[in-house]
Formats: sequence, C-alpha cells, structure tokens
Amino acid sequence: MILDGKGLVDSLRAQVNEVDCVTTAQCLQQQQQPLLFIDIREPKETAAGYPVGSQLVPRGVLEMQLTGLPLYQSLIKEIPSAAQLPIYLICRSGARSVLAAASLQQMGYQNVYSVAGGFIAWQAQGLPVQSE
Repeated sequence: MILDGKGLVDSLRAQVNEVDCVTTAQCLQQQQQPLLFIDIREPKETAAGYPVGSQLVPRGVLEMQLTGLPLYQSLIKEIPSAAQLPIYLICRSGARSVLAAASLQQMGYQNVYSVAGGFIAWQAQGLPVQSE
C-alpha cells in the first residue's frame, strides 16, 4: 500500500502526542520543567515571524542538529536523561511536526509533542510572535 504525504501524517498522528497551542504557550510561560520548543519551518517561512521562545531548526536538519543546540546541551544537564527532555515541535500547519515527532520518538526521545494546527493556529490564537 502506497501512502501520500497526508496519509502518512494521518497514520502517524495516532502514534505521537499532540498538544494545542495554548497549552504549549502556558508550558513555556510557567517553565515548571525544562523544555525545548522548536520551530521546524524553513527560514523563508520563519522570516515573517515565529513563536516567542522557540528555537529555529528546519525539519530537514532537525535530527542531525538537535544535540548540538546550545539550549539542548544546557537543558539536558537539568534532567536525569536526555530521553526525558520535553520537546515541542511546531511547523506551519501541524503536519511536518507530526513527522518530526515520530522521527524523534524513533531516536529514543520519550516526551515529544507536535503542536496541533502549527503556526497558523498559534497566530489565530493571538499568541506571542517575534521576528528577526
């Protein structure tokens, strides 16, 4: 059986944790635990703005660059195991973040979340955005 991109995302959506934008923003504000919030859109997409508190790491290089991020290195010192680091992923609409979440889970990360609705939903909720 051959799946198209939407079919693949739909099949993986049941295997990953999805969280809404408001909950993500609240987790960032409360900072009760260390967490990594990554915007996986491409640079030309983030030029118009990105969620406050997010790190910009394009989807195409996420798996290769994740452990080299200075914030990642800092946060894993605060928790018993890097596998337990909460990682929140956001893209434009919530599809690429599902794919990226599934990939990070395969790498052994246990607390990975895809932000449902992506940056479109983030903006629609009026959540804070910064630009370069």
